[in-house]
Amino acid sequence: MKIKGKIIKGVGGFYYVVAAHTLYECRARGLFRKEGITPLIGDIVDIEPTGEEGKAYLLDIHERTTELIRPAVANADQALLVFSVKNPNVSLGLIDRFLANMQQQDMPVSICITKIDLLSEEELNDISSVYENAGYEVFMISNKTGEGIDKVREFLSGKSTVLSGPSGVGKSSLIKNLIPDSEVEIGDISKKIGRGKNTTRHTEIMSLDDESFVYDTPGYSSIELLCQDETELGSLMREFIPYLGGCKFSLCSHISEPECVIRDKVSDGTISETRYNSYKEMYGSIKTRRKW
Repeated sequence: MKIKGKIIKGVGGFYYVVAAHTLYECRARGLFRKEGITPLIGDIVDIEPTGEEGKAYLLDIHERTTELIRPAVANADQALLVFSVKNPNVSLGLIDRFLANMQQQDMPVSICITKIDLLSEEELNDISSVYENAGYEVFMISNKTGEGIDKVREFLSGKSTVLSGPSGVGKSSLIKNLIPDSEVEIGDISKKIGRGKNTTRHTEIMSLDDESFVYDTPGYSSIELLCQDETELGSLMREFIPYLGGCKFSLCSHISEPECVIRDKVSDGTISETRYNSYKEMYGSIKTRRKW
């Protein structure tokens, strides 16, 4: 008998599927490997119990509404990039790389800045204004004091959201604030799938309520850009888009050409110099990689 469920985690060739309020440990059919299909966290699937308690075969994968390459997940509605102001210090360049990748994958993305109790209001505004002026929603929170948590909860409501960010920024603390009794609710599942207390080694889906889910993803220290052609990078910078095509040269790199609208907008403050510097760094990185 086939049962419909959702993959919430995958480790070592096993896929953990919640179906009919039960957790099943599943092996994918050989057909998936033969056809080059890889099940992803978030996939809606059909499984067939083997008869052994908690065991099943993964039979079919339903059509995906969305699919991300990095992180490799399916059926997410949006992404929330989580960074801390200190310990580790915020890296705007890393944020910009992530935003470019999400833009390329057509995934709506917002930003969550944690540990705001460690900086002054002026310092926090210097960070948030860069991205708010670029058209991104920015949440400023403190897991320690609880400030801003309710706004994040409202943002997540009714959606499936990918939480992504470097290690140590407070993703696990944020989840505990959002789901205070999460360890009680998922205790048995945690033991079966090996969830650590603080370190996320594999992507795992957690439920805020019946209609709201978060994909808790492993932390990272660097991000490789998905963009393979530096001439396409401008279209991945949200605040550049209204001005693309307005430069003197149709293939303007926005680096050194005369009569460049993008550089004019940087000069008059419309486009953040911080974001523009990230653009130049990413442009050079893609160009160098392509030469090799």
